[in-house]
Amino acid sequence: MTKISNWLKLIVSLLVFFFLLPWTSPALAASERVPLTLPLLQERLNSPLLSEGFYTIDLRNFTIDLTSENAIFRDQFYQQLQTHLNRSKQPLGLDFSNSFIQGEFIASKLGLLTPLFQASLPPLFTPIEQEELKQDKRFLSQPGEQITSVTVVRGPLILNNCRFIGQVDFSKIIFLQRVEATGATFTQGGNWSETRFARTADFSRTTFKQEVNFSNSVFLGSAKFRQDRFLESANFTGSHFEAEVSFSQSEFVQLATFTRIQSLKDADFSQIDARDRILFSKSHFFGSLSLINSTFEQSIAFRTTRFDRSIDFRDVKLLEQVDFSNAFFSPKTTLNVSGLAFDSDRAKILGDTGVIGRVMLLSKLEENKTVYRNLIRNFRNLEQIPDANQIEYKIERLRLQQLEKEIFEIPYQKIFQLKWIKNLFNWLFLSLLILLSGYGTNFSIVFGVGIIAIGYFGVLFWAIDRWRRRIPTPILPNRYDTICMIASVVLLTIIGLTNIFQSSEEPWITLACLGVILFPIPLGLVSYLYHKGRYHDLMHSSYFLEDGSMRQLRLLIVRLPVIPNFPFFRDRYVPLIWERRWNWLNYYDFSLNNFIKLGFNDIRLRDQHLPGTISTIVWYQWSLGILYIALLLWTLSRTIPGLNLLIYLK
Repeated sequence: MTKISNWLKLIVSLLVFFFLLPWTSPALAASERVPLTLPLLQERLNSPLLSEGFYTIDLRNFTIDLTSENAIFRDQFYQQLQTHLNRSKQPLGLDFSNSFIQGEFIASKLGLLTPLFQASLPPLFTPIEQEELKQDKRFLSQPGEQITSVTVVRGPLILNNCRFIGQVDFSKIIFLQRVEATGATFTQGGNWSETRFARTADFSRTTFKQEVNFSNSVFLGSAKFRQDRFLESANFTGSHFEAEVSFSQSEFVQLATFTRIQSLKDADFSQIDARDRILFSKSHFFGSLSLINSTFEQSIAFRTTRFDRSIDFRDVKLLEQVDFSNAFFSPKTTLNVSGLAFDSDRAKILGDTGVIGRVMLLSKLEENKTVYRNLIRNFRNLEQIPDANQIEYKIERLRLQQLEKEIFEIPYQKIFQLKWIKNLFNWLFLSLLILLSGYGTNFSIVFGVGIIAIGYFGVLFWAIDRWRRRIPTPILPNRYDTICMIASVVLLTIIGLTNIFQSSEEPWITLACLGVILFPIPLGLVSYLYHKGRYHDLMHSSYFLEDGSMRQLRLLIVRLPVIPNFPFFRDRYVPLIWERRWNWLNYYDFSLNNFIKLGFNDIRLRDQHLPGTISTIVWYQWSLGILYIALLLWTLSRTIPGLNLLIYLK
């Protein structure tokens, strides 16, 4: 019976041990720390442990008193450590994991004061270390300052779960190996300014309870500040990150300053919680910048910042403004704003007019309707009409892609059903608006299209009117007219093409669309006209009549292209005189009248002895002109501030 009782006690003890061990409190772990004494220190110095390829001085799980009340131990602590580290031929690491350090901690007393001149480098440095030290002047020297010597820590520094009660000073030190401070706690201020980390610097899950200063520091390896808590201000001004840097899931309670930083690779600020301002002004991001699912309760500034790659703003929650004023975006830069939430009335995005809207990347139309509506309202409230138009343009591009999918990816049996036909017409109409005007956001495209159309129909009317037959009696234009028409239409076409190619995202498709509108029907009718031939009276008189009663600039929006039948009204119109030197300009005047209803002379088509083919071509241009005027006025109303006739809030 006694044996059974003993076995039961053993089983219960084991169960209690295994189930309660994971829940052991930090206070209990702290109580297991022992005070570090000079004999213990000497013992650890004489018996370093091999860890990850380096011999490391094991100072884990100690309470280390470096306060002024314990000055004798403090001085011996620094002196013995520094002597032992500096005399070692191989780099020695320091492991303070899970230790409790009281008083001011000065890391420079643990390193080797080293000159930066090649001839003066101590012989104990390896060739690789010497080569690294030669490069330090470009990082550590400030403008107007000449650095001749630095403090070097050769081995790894491990501070995992270490707790510092006093001030810490790691400034102006070169760490040639990795620095690990995961789970560490700094209860007082920390100075890491002008420090160089040659390998990985891992501060994940670290808590900084007072102000921390990493200004002008250099991180040559990856910099990890994941899940950190910055309870006071954090200063990273002028820091240089040559590898990946991550602040993901970190919390910034006070001001965080990242001005003038340089990040050569990807920077990860995803899921951060910023309760105060964050400043990235005058910085340079060579890689991508991720702010996915972050919350900004105060303003965030990117003024005069340069971005070479993408900026990921997905699912960001804004309660204040984000400022991209004077920022530089490379041609490859995109700003992904999918899921962006404006969580207060003060939330807004600032940026240079015509720039910030261009770089924004939109995706998944159905899931982001509220986002896009907020962006449009944001830019309209700021009177940045071009940026609001850019957002609407990109929305319509997404809608066009959605329609294409519904049209071309449906089963064959559903083709020609009512919904399919409706989608097809919507797709064609939306395609025309996007290609010919950027969905009412690009006046240059509309202007280019109009110039090409006016020039094309002008030369077409000139050819029809002047080039009638070669036999039996030639009715042909003279050489001067021919040269003037060819030169002028080439000039107008170049002007139009220049506007389209400079403004359109898909200039060739825009020209193809314009060609489908301008060429098939008019050229088909002209071919039919010349193939059939012309046999009618008034062959030697122009088809176009001019109102000879006055000459003035006229807006002829309600005018039709054919003269009325009233005899006395018809008496005011006389045929164009072919022999006049500047007569070729009249054909452009008629094309201008017919297309945008504006001209210098009231030129119309005669109604007697007129081939129906010519009348059809004229009416075709007149119909296109009505559509073009609507497109032109719609575009102008959306692009000219103060002329917002058709602008509305969505």
